[in-house]
Amino acid sequence: MNLLAWKSVSYYLTLAVLLTPLAASANELLLRDDFDGTGIVDSTVWRLPFGTEGTFVGRTQYRGDSAVDMPLQGVAEALATDGKVTEIKLDTYSPLDPGNAFLGTDLLTKRNFAQGGGITFEARMRLKPTTAGGVVGGFFLYDVTRDSPAGANNLVRDEIDWELLGNQGVSGGAQDPATNYWNDGPFTGPGSGGDLEFHNVAGLNLTQFQNYKVEWTPQSLKWFVNDQLVRTETTNIPNDPQKLHFNMWAPDSGFAAAFNAALQPAATPGAGVTYAAQIDHVEVNRINTVVSSNLLTDGSFEENFAPTFIGDVPATTTGTWLRFGNVSYEADDISGTNPNVPDMAPDGVVMAKMFGPFNGGPDASGILQNVAATPGQQFEASVFAQTAGGDSIVGTQNFNTIAITFLDASGNVLQEAFADPGNIVDRNRQEFPLLDGRDPNVVEDEFVKGTVNAIAPAGTAFARVSLFFIQLANEGGASWFDDAQLRLLTPEAPMLVPGDFNADGKVDNGDLNLLLGSWGSSTIPAAWVNGFVGPTVDNGELNALLGDWGFGTGVAVPEPGTVALALLALAGMVSRRV
Repeated sequence: MNLLAWKSVSYYLTLAVLLTPLAASANELLLRDDFDGTGIVDSTVWRLPFGTEGTFVGRTQYRGDSAVDMPLQGVAEALATDGKVTEIKLDTYSPLDPGNAFLGTDLLTKRNFAQGGGITFEARMRLKPTTAGGVVGGFFLYDVTRDSPAGANNLVRDEIDWELLGNQGVSGGAQDPATNYWNDGPFTGPGSGGDLEFHNVAGLNLTQFQNYKVEWTPQSLKWFVNDQLVRTETTNIPNDPQKLHFNMWAPDSGFAAAFNAALQPAATPGAGVTYAAQIDHVEVNRINTVVSSNLLTDGSFEENFAPTFIGDVPATTTGTWLRFGNVSYEADDISGTNPNVPDMAPDGVVMAKMFGPFNGGPDASGILQNVAATPGQQFEASVFAQTAGGDSIVGTQNFNTIAITFLDASGNVLQEAFADPGNIVDRNRQEFPLLDGRDPNVVEDEFVKGTVNAIAPAGTAFARVSLFFIQLANEGGASWFDDAQLRLLTPEAPMLVPGDFNADGKVDNGDLNLLLGSWGSSTIPAAWVNGFVGPTVDNGELNALLGDWGFGTGVAVPEPGTVALALLALAGMVSRRV
């Protein structure tokens, strides 16, 4: 093939890029917060870290008192889309350790998000212009729940990051945002730093609002700034359910790119300075996922007079609710005259009521239901819960959770050692805090939805959804539950077309690079798993690429000029061979 022919090929490929329609997929909105209310951020969605979640990072102690430390929403900011933001703050003075530590913020969702067929998360945010070198504003998914291998006393994490570094954002800084990720990544030693990259985007300023987005699918991770793709990874993709975080902190010298020795903790309140990241809005969507109908029987508690006592049936019983402690089914109070009972059930008229066993010490009541499951399946459980003002748990040590646990065929809860060979925990168990009487921000007389995602580990025969009422100190109060659901999340199989050589559901740069790197060869790399016509890589594969260019990308990538240059480079190689 001569050079003129290859120039013609480049022309037609450029047309394909420009004319390919965007792929459409149905999204499910999982979270949207514009932070435009009043008072603290929505405490049914957001919380501060618990003590076991890592409340000290780098040189920073995170805030942890929900009574006084929850960030405010509705903060006036003229540059925000609706004029209102929330601010995630770092103070150089910490009353907990003056002169030695900073006081930062880690705001995280109460729920987690399973990958399924894909999750997108995006935020419009910035570092405030008063930023300093040495601070970091983060927007990321994060999970640390496992040893790897089990029992090895070796905690690992999944994490997907956008990070705005003060060293980059100060006046005269490069203004390059950073991305990073870990899949079962260690906290110390080789690999603990992840795979950090900085991205030079023309005209970007970290102290002005930008849209930062990640698309997380089983096939790839993609990072976008203002809808411009800046990074793609297709190997070692994180796969654990993760919570969404915003944080503001100051790292130590172990994070060399972000550390700044000039930033030091203040010893007195008067010497303290406050830095902040502003969040305009955040949104999380589920994509490319088949979501099943409710797998639970009688999720709204309408079909039976009472749940079955758990001791009366085998542990593997399915198709019905099993109870322990004080649980009953009762109707709502549509008249609104009984302050001890919710006015209206979310679904139907009957709800499950729970209160403590009153056994003199820490104990629990609850109901649970088993559903047949297999290893690797991803589940999402949810329920609505309320504590009524006339019989409230507010001010007590009582709290409620929803949990997913996995059992083997004999009904044994799957367990493993976690962090210490003597510390045995349920394997891949995930739990969501619903209503907590110890939290001064807990809501009364309103149903709150709790959602938790989990993946079935090896050996799974059943997934178990549990709704708990935990009574720590023999105190009164009750909680009500309704509309419990368990849904199976199944990734949609990528639709393969001939030009999708790496079978990632898209025809883009990855496939073009495989074509360029293998042109004229009779052997193909392991990454080439679809569409090889043979006996050599030649016009057959090229025509497939041209015909399918842009399929499944949702954006026109690569730029036409990039395609043309790549094809001209290939033309040069071919012309030297003929």
